[in-house]
Formats: sequence, structure tokens, C-alpha cells
Amino acid sequence: MGETGGVSGTSGVGGRVAIVTGGSNGLGRAITQAMVDAGGSVVVCDLADSGYFAGYPAVLTLTGDVADPGLARVAVRTAVERFGRVDILVNDAASYPDGTLLEMTSQAWERVFTVNVTGSFMMMQAFARHCVSGGTRGAIVNISTGSARSPRPGGAAYAASKAALETMSKVFAMELGTHGIRVNVVSPGYIDVRGWSDAYPDRAPEELRQALVASIPLGVAGHPADIANAVMFLASEAAGHISGAVLEVDGGSGAGRYGLRSHVSKEGADVRG
Repeated sequence: MGETGGVSGTSGVGGRVAIVTGGSNGLGRAITQAMVDAGGSVVVCDLADSGYFAGYPAVLTLTGDVADPGLARVAVRTAVERFGRVDILVNDAASYPDGTLLEMTSQAWERVFTVNVTGSFMMMQAFARHCVSGGTRGAIVNISTGSARSPRPGGAAYAASKAALETMSKVFAMELGTHGIRVNVVSPGYIDVRGWSDAYPDRAPEELRQALVASIPLGVAGHPADIANAVMFLASEAAGHISGAVLEVDGGSGAGRYGLRSHVSKEGADVRG
């Protein structure tokens, strides 16, 4: 899929209703598109409406900040009022300003955690309370990052916030399992979102892109559809016995120190590290 960029059909999503935060751009846009293509309906929650889904009767865009304590309840209520139900929650909205320990302001740090951790918590809480009160099953898929396990300098806030999201997801998977609500995580590696985002269409310089691709064993950047396919699977009945999992979609970059491949000993020497 990294080569084709196609979104494959996944059973169990058609006819269902999802809330996708950050769904106007990037990975969220691809996820929303996949849901609609499979016959689902989506309430997109985003800071601004990109207009990409204008004219799509199965998509309603709700503008707002996931850090706002009231947005989660409004999103759930809107989904039920517009589409009659809500079955799936995808938390993709994120704040990710870079900053080193010596330079980053506490305000910038707090914003990352308010959006990525607290915002996701509030969305999950509102969604889960709705499902439990109605006695319905549900699926939550949170979007994390490979940086949660392999961080880089300047990215402490984002990596730490996503590590917190992964831990929360595992805890909530245990808490909500008896209610028939599954909670999983998709952890992307480097995904080239050019052509899928109006907000940050060219965030990474070409030199960085090349370095990122060089660290991927499959040799290509991921496509937003790769993440959408993973989300579609975890949200579907095909993943009905999967909960508390972190699915890494990274072309193998998280498997180990692939950058050391050129240093493999060909003489049988004892190389340790």
C-alpha cells in the first residue's frame, strides 16, 4: 500500500458511524475518506473545516478544539442527532511543536499534553459513557507515533504525550472490555502526507524525508492509506478479539537499529552493542 496508496475494503464498518478528531487533514482525512468509502458516516472534529468533504452527505464537520471540555459531549450528541448512532471513535487530532528542554516554553509543553492526552481522554470518556449508558458495543482507535518508543531530540513533548496515550489506551481497554468496548492504537512511522493536508502541506524538508525513508527496511515512506487501512481493521468486527494492542505501521522501522545494516560483520567477528 505504500506503493499504491489504495484503501482496501474492510468488513464491519459499512453502516456504522464514527467520530474522527483531526479528520480534515492528513491521516485523519484519509481515515475519514476510508470510512465513507466503506459505507460509514463520520463526524469530523477539527480546529477548522478544510472543505475537503464539502458535498459529502455522510460527513459532518464540527469545528472546535478537542482541548475544550465541552467538545467531546457535543461531538457524541451531534453524531447521534445527525446519523442516529455512534459506534467508532478515532483520536487523531494532535499538537506537535518541536522544542528542546532548554528552549521550549511551559505553555507550549502544556498545550501538547492538553490536546494529545487530555483531549483524547475527554473524547474517550464521552464516547464510552454514551456506549455504556445505551448498552452498545464500540471501538476506539487512537493514533500514536513510533516516536513514543524511539524519540528524537526536540520531540520530547510529542513523544511523551503519545506514550501517555498508549498507556491510557491499554488501561481503558481493561476497564471497558466488560462493556464490549475495544480500545486499540495505531502507531505510524514516517508517513508522507503531501497531497492529503492543507494545514502543513510540506512540513518536513527534503533532506529529512530522505533520512526518514533510509531508516525504513521496506524502503518507501508510508501512505496515509496505510494508516487508514489499519484503523479500518481495528474498528471492524474482523478485529473483534483485539483490544489493548498497539499496531505499528512503519515499514519495519521500529523493528531495530536498521541504520547499522552496513556494519554487519562479514568475517564472523564478535560485534556487540
